[in-house]
Amino acid sequence: MSKTGTRISQCMIVKNEEKNIERALSWGKSIMYEQIVVDTGSTDRTVELARKMGAKVCEFPWIDDFSAAKNYAIEQCAGDWIALLDADEYMMPEDVKKLPGYIKEMNRRNLDGLSTGWQQLDGEGKIFSSGTQVRVFRNLPDIRYRRRIHEQLECKSGRELRLGDAVKELSIFHTGYQGQAFEQKKKSGRNRKLILEELKNNPEDYEMMGYMGDDCQSDGDKEEAVMWFRRAIEHMPSKLQDYDQRSAVTFTSLLMLLTDGEESLWREAEEVYHKAVKLLPQEADFDYIMGHFYAVRGEAEKAVFHLETAMEKLNKYGCNNKALHMAANLLDVYDLLVRCCHMTGQNEKCLTYGVTYLKYEKFNMAVLSLILKTLLPGGGNNSAQENQAVLGFLSKLYDFSSLKDRLFLVKAAQMSDCQIFGTYLSSVLFTSDERKQLGL
Repeated sequence: MSKTGTRISQCMIVKNEEKNIERALSWGKSIMYEQIVVDTGSTDRTVELARKMGAKVCEFPWIDDFSAAKNYAIEQCAGDWIALLDADEYMMPEDVKKLPGYIKEMNRRNLDGLSTGWQQLDGEGKIFSSGTQVRVFRNLPDIRYRRRIHEQLECKSGRELRLGDAVKELSIFHTGYQGQAFEQKKKSGRNRKLILEELKNNPEDYEMMGYMGDDCQSDGDKEEAVMWFRRAIEHMPSKLQDYDQRSAVTFTSLLMLLTDGEESLWREAEEVYHKAVKLLPQEADFDYIMGHFYAVRGEAEKAVFHLETAMEKLNKYGCNNKALHMAANLLDVYDLLVRCCHMTGQNEKCLTYGVTYLKYEKFNMAVLSLILKTLLPGGGNNSAQENQAVLGFLSKLYDFSSLKDRLFLVKAAQMSDCQIFGTYLSSVLFTSDERKQLGL
């Protein structure tokens, strides 16, 4: 039982998860009232290991329906709240400690569930995409999953789920994309089959069409992906909820494919952008993608407009079910803004965005070079007073006691065609003996 006095049941559906099951049952064990594993046909040691870890193991025959399996798992739970994460997902220890407090607050506010961050990890353990999920929810007969695949929680009575927001404070980490390409391809084939079954019963389901586009795109079938994303958009209603993440992904995926395609598709990209902004005006990813597109084409003014619009939306509306791509690529946004502001002569903005970038990643040669070119328009042939001012500016970003930092600054000055300033830096930052040893 958790510190809140509320019983939390952890449950999951599994199949052949012997590589993940021990971690899956370890990360939250200290706060769980019970742990329930529903096996859907494992042929490896998953069941054996789960029982060894103390979990209650139930069996459910696989019927090509993720919701049916998850709803069965929910029905085995005796807790007041349920934590239903997949076997390839986990929470960090510091977040596990916070979770009981959030549940206590949700009880006080009579909420149904909790939105958290959802971080997808690549093969190197790095985050490549961020989103949100509801994996912690109240154990009520009214709350169940729907759909065979890409299942979603809903209230069977038709009312909307009342959700708490911990997207910025708590995260679930997903390692499912770290498997071998063959396994991913096999899952994709299974997914397509289940999506088509859903579409047979619900031929107007634009969300399922979007998911089909996702699978085609991940398999490299770009033309087919474009077709499904177009079809999904055609079937969307005239109004969407602000937090409609699925529709946002459909628009962003289609925009990325169109802007990365032939020139004949670029006009369509602009049309899709305008429709996307009309239906989901708070979504920052649309402007981020268009900003990136215009930057690559060399249309710097348009790029700055869209990228700054994206930043405004991100700051105003946040990233709860929004800005999945932009939130995971903020440094790219600042990098593009530095380049495009420099091209358009917007020097103050170039410096502002450049400093923001370098505070996170100070060893980016291209960004620092553009800053130096902005500060030293004469190529470094400036007065001693001007050189001292630039040196003072750099001292706020770099550690002059660090050899790496000092060498980087001199190299950046040379790469920026500011050789005179580079010579000045060498004389100020290095002793005569150091200059001789380093060949400066």
